[in-house]
Amino acid sequence: MDPSPEDLRELFHKQKITEVIMTYCRAIDHMDEALLRSVFHPDSQHEHGFKGPSSDPSASSEPGKPGDFVSFALATLSTHTRTQHQLGNIFVEIENENLAFTEAYFTAFHRMRPRSDPKAGPMAFDTEMDFWVGGRYMDRFERRHGKWKIACRKATTDWQRIESPSSMGMPDVPVHLQSHQSREDLVYHRREVLVP
Repeated sequence: MDPSPEDLRELFHKQKITEVIMTYCRAIDHMDEALLRSVFHPDSQHEHGFKGPSSDPSASSEPGKPGDFVSFALATLSTHTRTQHQLGNIFVEIENENLAFTEAYFTAFHRMRPRSDPKAGPMAFDTEMDFWVGGRYMDRFERRHGKWKIACRKATTDWQRIESPSSMGMPDVPVHLQSHQSREDLVYHRREVLVP
């Protein structure tokens, strides 16, 4: 049986929503503030390590504390030298043309800076440490002006693990092929470097 026009439209919406969740991971791993803000509606609310507005740079906050999730996330990620967020199962439930609910499983890796590093966080150890988190992003998506974005996110933490780093480093990997927590990463230059 061929898919109906309604089936195809639902698949189209599900793909657009999934791409927003994947964009969130790219933005977080490369500390791309503009891209990270782009996945949230301006009035979006958040509860995932931070409770409050998702992306409202004008949100008032106590001195020294971030006013929104994006500021909180970027400050937290600056205490790590590398991060990588992987997505697993992604469920998208379309309620109607402008409302959907999602559950996306994630695994996040963070290489924590050691206590001796001036950029280290308050939970730093004497040496670098690997901090792993597994959980699920639960989002309410709304389509406004034809674009799906996150209107509310609550994320569960299913497990956490901190362990001594066991990697051998990357002495044989050229710098341009290593990940970067910035727009220096290859993903931002892929068009010019992948075309002969």
